[in-house]
Amino acid sequence: MELNLINILYMFFRLAPFIIVSYFTLQSIFNQDLKGVMYLLGLLLASFATVMVASILPDATSDENAPTQSKYSIAKCSQLTLGNGGPISKLPLSQTVFGYTLAYLSYFIGVNSLQTQNIATFILFPVAIVADMFWSSTNRCSSPKYLLTSLIIGGLLGALWAMVIDSTGTPGLAYFSGVSNKDVCSQPTKSLYKCRPVNKAKSPV
Repeated sequence: MELNLINILYMFFRLAPFIIVSYFTLQSIFNQDLKGVMYLLGLLLASFATVMVASILPDATSDENAPTQSKYSIAKCSQLTLGNGGPISKLPLSQTVFGYTLAYLSYFIGVNSLQTQNIATFILFPVAIVADMFWSSTNRCSSPKYLLTSLIIGGLLGALWAMVIDSTGTPGLAYFSGVSNKDVCSQPTKSLYKCRPVNKAKSPV
């Protein structure tokens, strides 16, 4: 692949799911907390569920009416895969990662009223989801139906896993983006002060 701006942006886009997972994992390691570990554990469960659902589905390209892939399209779809010679799931795991992460973060953002501090989250992830769907559909790597199925599985399990973590009542396990208003120090509006007399010892003459 020739090294130019377009190809660099293309590789960054294709590596986005790996970059997201690496970011949360490394952040947890550097901060020495379990937030990234819990995120990763839930993502592994969501990915496993996606693979299990995909195992009972027919191949997305088995439809006789569907246009056949060219050798160029097959090569592009197989450039970045976890399996040898092809993807490990008929449902694209990239959509699972995007859907899971967006739902997981959205739950905690909503619970802690952090919408204004995380506008970028609600912009970047939908853009990544739409762009990935467009790219996969255009290159016939997957069908729109399978892309949407993978997104729904990731989103549902992301929200469910966030609820499970929240129900433990352990804030150290949840990933928070930004600072909640509850964490901001404020001076009480009403303060009551009480004075009491202090007897000073008389100095000897």
